[in-house]
Amino acid sequence: MGDWEFLYEMKDRGYSEDEIQDAMSSGAAPWEWDYLAKQERKAEWEKLKSLRDTGAISREEFKKRKAEMFC
Repeated sequence: MGDWEFLYEMKDRGYSEDEIQDAMSSGAAPWEWDYLAKQERKAEWEKLKSLRDTGAISREEFKKRKAEMFC
């Protein structure tokens, strides 16, 4: 499937014009959002662990940010 062919698939699946416009502006299909969000959380988690491991943030700050991330 080409880069933008998912837009035709969205129309076939009954998505509204607004939903298709949102997909056009973001470049991602609605069924891809969960995967993208998971990848973003994973990257944030790795960055947070790196900050902890290098001593850039305190243990308390790490715990605080971890709680915010997973709540």
